Amino acid sequence: MMGGGGNRRDGWLIEVWSRRKWLAIVVFATTLAAGVTVARYVPNVYQATATVLVEEPQAEGAAAGKLDRQLQLITQEIQSRARLEKLIQAYDLYPHHRDRYPTEVTVQRMRREIRTEFKAPPVAGGPGSTLAFAITYRAPQPEKAARVANALAAFYLEEDVKIRGRKASEAVQVLKEQLDEVSRKLQEQRQKLGSDPDASAADLPHQTAIDLAALGRVHADLRSTSDERLRALDRRNDLLRRVAEAESGGPAAPMEPPTRLARLKGELADLRRRFSDKYPDVVRLQAEIAALEEQGASEKPVPAPTVAPIQSAATTRLKESLAEVDAEIRKLNADEESLRAEMSQYTERLDSAPRRQRALADVSRDYEATRDTYLSLRRRYEQAQLEDVAEGSGGEPRFRILDAAVVPTYPAAPNRMMLVGLALVAALALSAGTVALSEQMDTSFHSVDDLAAFTRVPVLASVPRIVTARDLRARRLRLCLTALAVLIGLALVTQTFRSLARAEDGLVATLATGRS
Repeated sequence: MMGGGGNRRDGWLIEVWSRRKWLAIVVFATTLAAGVTVARYVPNVYQATATVLVEEPQAEGAAAGKLDRQLQLITQEIQSRARLEKLIQAYDLYPHHRDRYPTEVTVQRMRREIRTEFKAPPVAGGPGSTLAFAITYRAPQPEKAARVANALAAFYLEEDVKIRGRKASEAVQVLKEQLDEVSRKLQEQRQKLGSDPDASAADLPHQTAIDLAALGRVHADLRSTSDERLRALDRRNDLLRRVAEAESGGPAAPMEPPTRLARLKGELADLRRRFSDKYPDVVRLQAEIAALEEQGASEKPVPAPTVAPIQSAATTRLKESLAEVDAEIRKLNADEESLRAEMSQYTERLDSAPRRQRALADVSRDYEATRDTYLSLRRRYEQAQLEDVAEGSGGEPRFRILDAAVVPTYPAAPNRMMLVGLALVAALALSAGTVALSEQMDTSFHSVDDLAAFTRVPVLASVPRIVTARDLRARRLRLCLTALAVLIGLALVTQTFRSLARAEDGLVATLATGRS
């Protein structure tokens, strides 16, 4: 036998072919029939392409990068499940596929058949560049391929307008928030400066001069008040001494009027040099001097028994004068305290003037900077509002359809000649493999040489097979039945692969090479 793996003799391939030729022919014919059937009946796939043009007023590299990011963003939005489901329902795409598979599988298939290709700029130069990208879609029906490709291109334009409008609205909102914040700061700084910031800054040196003059006036008033208080204290002490002497009735009383009169006249002369005759102290001293002069004129003729009444009247006048002096001292003390408080206030204002001036300069500088920022933001905000209105009013989109998809005349796939070639190669390989496997599994001896190679027992004779007429009839019958079975099998294989090829149109992209 040959299954033992012995040495191959010359002509063994011819012997194998003579034994296995019908098996090889049947396998070859079946495989080739299946492949040719698939190549013949697999549906055509048509490809439609729409070209979208983009004009960017930027440098070529920057515009290409920005366009690529924009395309990725819009592609993700367009290829979402909800959007593709609407397209599938609207154009009745993949009817057989939807009946056999879940919706997610159908959506995935449509994603694979949509291709967005970024093209090199056809026009470059000047201040901007013209860029373009192509949107391609494949479908078994040429009309649907063109309609879906144009719908996808329209989606790109629509999404671009929406994205730019959304970006413009977001920019307006951000600028509005910044403008409100700067406006609030500007209002706070305006309150710090007052209703008229420029006037406040200019009046500060003039106010300092006014405060200096007021401080000098208050200081002079305080010095005058202090002098008056000291003189009032002297008068009070003198009155207290005179009241004590009058009440004690001492021997020095007769000597007091001339001395007292001389001293009062000296004080009166001093006051007249500084004040008028209507000044209260001047009037009071004049009254005292007149009383003493009257008393001195009436002392000699008055007899001794009248001394007590005269002393009582003088004591009463002295106590009244003492009460007036006490009231005057209290008033002078209050005036002095008020003047000291006023002087302290002016001094504090003058001491804080440099600091207030520096603070005012800082606030004014911040105010000017904030006002400039506010004006700049307001201009940007108004410009952004105009752009937002332009986007919302359906202005000319940045994307523009350059070439709309047209109904394709020739299919893009499949490449039927390539499929036939692949079927031929597969049929040859499968038939050869089947013959080799059959020979490997066959353990029978086909010749004397096979038997002699298997055993050491010598072969004495070979009896050929005697074929009778009955054997010939049986052989012809088997041959006819086998041929009939092969034909029926080929018909079944052809019909099966024909149905499979028509149903599985999604395999075209995998089994065939695209045709532009």
